Amino acid sequence: MKWSALHVMAGCCLGMVLLHVPPVLADAPQDEVGLKSAFVFNLAKFTYWPVDLGSGPAPDLVLCTTGEDELVDALQGLNNETIRGRSVTIRPTDAADGFDGCQVLYIAGSEYQHFARLLRQLGDAPTLTISEIRGFADADGIIQLYRAENRVRFKINLAVARAKRLKLSARLLDLAEMSEPATVP
Repeated sequence: MKWSALHVMAGCCLGMVLLHVPPVLADAPQDEVGLKSAFVFNLAKFTYWPVDLGSGPAPDLVLCTTGEDELVDALQGLNNETIRGRSVTIRPTDAADGFDGCQVLYIAGSEYQHFARLLRQLGDAPTLTISEIRGFADADGIIQLYRAENRVRFKINLAVARAKRLKLSARLLDLAEMSEPATVP
């Protein structure tokens, strides 16, 4: 069956409705980079971190980016959005700076040759890792965004998420392709 532009648009809209796109993104042009930015926001929205990340007033949710690609630039539009009462702060960083305080780390495609080292550098920190790098979820990243059948999709490595003490919503798990872990038992 050949997909028309109308089918693709309807599928994108349905996916965004299912993932509850924030109003600021719902009004944005529905280009692929904007759609991926909305996915990153909603992936964070449906992730739960260990309680020990802070008590008292809700601290900012820090979404770090490393490397360069179009999505890194688009993610800046999420700065000051809120997720469960926490303001989202976008923080560009690199391996030399370290990733302390990052609840989410988006690894850009420019880091393809170094992403395994970046994942090792995180250790067991409860950081949700997201990338578009091919094989990312199979190589111990948590969520890989990819394009298939003219749609943006995502693959989850649930074993790695659990090892990092992250809980992913059943809504996410129902929509995702699941990855087999490479090294996590």
